[in-house]
Amino acid sequence: MGRIFCFALMLFGVYAKQLYAAQSTLKAALNALAEQYQVAIIYPDKLVSDVVLPSAEVPKANSIEARLDTLLLKNGFIWQQTPSGIVVSKSVKIQSKTPSQLVMEEVTVTGDKHSKAYTRLYDRNYQQSADYAQQQKQNYLGEADFANGAMLSLLPAENLAEALQAIPGMSISRDRGEALNISAMGLGPEYQLTLLNGHRLANTENVRNSNQYGQQYRFDTFSAELFSNIAVYKLADSRFPSGAAVNLVSDDPLSFDGDHLKVTLTSAALAGERNFQPSFGLTANTLSADEELAAVVKFNYENRLQRQFQFETWHWGNNEGAPAAYYWQGLESNSLVPTDTLALTIENEDRTRTSYYANLAWRPHPQFELDTLWLRSDTDFTYDEHRLSINPLSEQAKATLDEKNNSVQNVQFGATQSKSSREESGLYYRNQTFQIIPTWYAKDGSHWQISPFYSHSESLSATKAPITRTHVDLKPVPAVVSISGKKLAQYEFATNLALVNSYSQLSQLSRRMIEVNDQVTEWGVDNTWQVSSSWGLSSVQFGAVKSAQSHQYLRQDINLSKAQLAALPDLDGRWLEPLNKPFKADFLSQPMQAWLIPKRDLLQLYDIELPFSERHTNDYLNSYENKFTAYESYIHSLWQIPELESLTAAFGLRYSDTRSKTLGYQLNENNQLEELYKQVKFSMWLPSLNIKWQLSDQWLGRLGYSRAVNRPNYSDLNPKLHVNSGGLAYAEVGNPTLKPVLADTTSLSLNWLTEENNLQLMAFNHQLDNFIVEQIKAITYQQQQYPALQATNDGQATINGLQLSADLSLPMLSNSFLQSRMITSVSQLLDAKLTAKQINNPEIEGVSELTANLRFLFNAKRWQSAVNVNYRSEFLEQRDLSNNADVYIDDFTSVDLSYSWFFSDAVALRFDIFNATDKSLVREVQTNDASSLMKVEQFGRRFVLSLSLTL
Repeated sequence: MGRIFCFALMLFGVYAKQLYAAQSTLKAALNALAEQYQVAIIYPDKLVSDVVLPSAEVPKANSIEARLDTLLLKNGFIWQQTPSGIVVSKSVKIQSKTPSQLVMEEVTVTGDKHSKAYTRLYDRNYQQSADYAQQQKQNYLGEADFANGAMLSLLPAENLAEALQAIPGMSISRDRGEALNISAMGLGPEYQLTLLNGHRLANTENVRNSNQYGQQYRFDTFSAELFSNIAVYKLADSRFPSGAAVNLVSDDPLSFDGDHLKVTLTSAALAGERNFQPSFGLTANTLSADEELAAVVKFNYENRLQRQFQFETWHWGNNEGAPAAYYWQGLESNSLVPTDTLALTIENEDRTRTSYYANLAWRPHPQFELDTLWLRSDTDFTYDEHRLSINPLSEQAKATLDEKNNSVQNVQFGATQSKSSREESGLYYRNQTFQIIPTWYAKDGSHWQISPFYSHSESLSATKAPITRTHVDLKPVPAVVSISGKKLAQYEFATNLALVNSYSQLSQLSRRMIEVNDQVTEWGVDNTWQVSSSWGLSSVQFGAVKSAQSHQYLRQDINLSKAQLAALPDLDGRWLEPLNKPFKADFLSQPMQAWLIPKRDLLQLYDIELPFSERHTNDYLNSYENKFTAYESYIHSLWQIPELESLTAAFGLRYSDTRSKTLGYQLNENNQLEELYKQVKFSMWLPSLNIKWQLSDQWLGRLGYSRAVNRPNYSDLNPKLHVNSGGLAYAEVGNPTLKPVLADTTSLSLNWLTEENNLQLMAFNHQLDNFIVEQIKAITYQQQQYPALQATNDGQATINGLQLSADLSLPMLSNSFLQSRMITSVSQLLDAKLTAKQINNPEIEGVSELTANLRFLFNAKRWQSAVNVNYRSEFLEQRDLSNNADVYIDDFTSVDLSYSWFFSDAVALRFDIFNATDKSLVREVQTNDASSLMKVEQFGRRFVLSLSLTL
């Protein structure tokens, strides 16, 4: 297991008696013990250096344990044996009415490669956890932030991503109200590589909407409490795969001081619902009597019901470029008009998530340790979606323009083309990872550590039950749709939609199966060499790794033809049913009239089978496989200049040689299916440099530089060629020859640290080459010419920003408080511009100019309350060159509340409210001349009550 010691000195020399006689400080005495017994002693240098020992306190006992007791206890210190060495900690008092209540301030550093979390379980006191994270940050040479213990478990968070948003510079993207992906330091989710103990994790995909995220990790598959320690790297570290941002660090079973068991029972409910969803969590550890074998086991089960109401449109475009059927007479050419469906949707989701985590450590000898880890997450989704949609294509429709936004505001249909739809699906996501890491420590007198490793991670994303879509046409009737700002003023039909005779017949019946398999296997070796040289080199780490990744995407579609649909019998009461929940949302100004939806057993009622017996041309065009094989090596050195004791530097260099293979299909000029295979090789040197300068006891400065590489999204490499049906007609063309994006990042930060408060101001700059953007090219597809979108490396991007974070002690409101704190972070982009041909909008996708997080924490002896406010400003979600209208997500503020009662050390009750303000998520389309509402989602408040028992 790798080690970074914050202030550990291991010296070799003469006998202890001679050294003790010559020394008079606690620091010198600890150094002498480390030399005599050849053991690492880790201590807070700033506190230990000032302690002067009277001669009477020089220990005379024979054992190191007795000598440590004699040295430390009288001076207010505590020590504990850990796998990393002997940890010395200062006992400090929490502000309280009871002065005897003491806690430990941990200073163990976990920033090193493969370093495991020092698990004294900072899960009961937030301030201990935050102090520990701050100590980790202070001792890490580069720019990084850490979260552990109560920072992950005691703030309101429904999954791991929502816990991470409290880290400075982090923001999240949401799906149905819950966090899905993360963004950091002005870079979107596609640039955030997630690791487990320094090794890549396989990714799951959103198979429901056929979205392919690449390395955008789905954090909704992990609960917030699954990991006790997380590191977020702001600059690339040569010891980790390039582009790494989040490193999930497993617990250290051998660091526990005994056997423990914690059980959590939870019940959750959505506002306005009477269904209560159960959850169950278990965390247990055990330690053998000889302390050679230890294990940590975690289990989490969660059931979540979610109902979401939304208004949505799929495509908007300039009136000038709209197809003839969607062109509106009398409107300006630059006015925004809908070129696809307008719909009200009720989305019902039932999710079950189960996570398993087992970590076993065996240390049969002081010079050898074996760590094994097994992690698995199984997530089942069941969707039942109801939609009432209007096609704006109508010869009898009239449109009114919103003069302020220059877009269609009101549409009056004389005989609207409408339909009632139902979509059902069962999705399954699985992630399973196994790691084994043995570590050998060299014999006494040598500072050498070697850690070979093996990591295998695989994920499956699949439609467990096919995605079934059923559309029933309504008979043409007058209707009105009116959009007022970010609300829907009217969505009315001039007929009773609760009557069966309002509907005609089935217009679509289709099924889809998707399976995505992602695997990554890494093996290699890491080495650490502690040195002592007169020219400042103090340690060297080096290693090599082979990483093999495979990503296979398979899709099949089957549907009834128009002739088969026309031959079906007319609809009657057997085929339709009323909604089980009325449509009622804050964004809808008037109550929505009820309508009927297709029954879920419609295929059985019609006696229709849609088997996936064989693959068709469209299936091949939408299926592909990517393979990456990387051979990488690195060296990382730590320097402490003798003449400048306050200056520490680290230099790293990583070499990466990667081969990319892409297999897929296209249609050739003769409209025949053609198999394509492309192979690309790229190699690069990736340097990193970090300098830390301790200006004084309270001021700390850092300067950093790194180069990182980011692989293209898998779907961009797919050599597909097919035409999209929605909006303006256009084709999509893959590009298997895409190169990785190169990012040169520099940062400069200044920290102010006191006993109770700390502030940090950091400036950063990204220069991105080979930036991937979509470009338009003309192609001929099935004897017809189309504009085609293709991803290329033609972009250049620059991102500059400032990041401010603060952890401040607040004045006590009463004598009953132990803690009262405000923790906040703000990230402001000063410049974020994209340069590329054919692109007039310089904004970068997925990047908010301003993100902020504000936490208030109040803690008394028996209770704790927390308020978490997270803000993200408007950002460009998707650039839409085909319709000339880009999609933006409006600024969003989430407010989550938590209140905990600690009845005893063993029993605690907690109540959480998520999305306390019932905020809706709004998407808009924008051009240089117009804007319009595209989608608004209301997912409601969620209430969670949990009881935890600790034994």
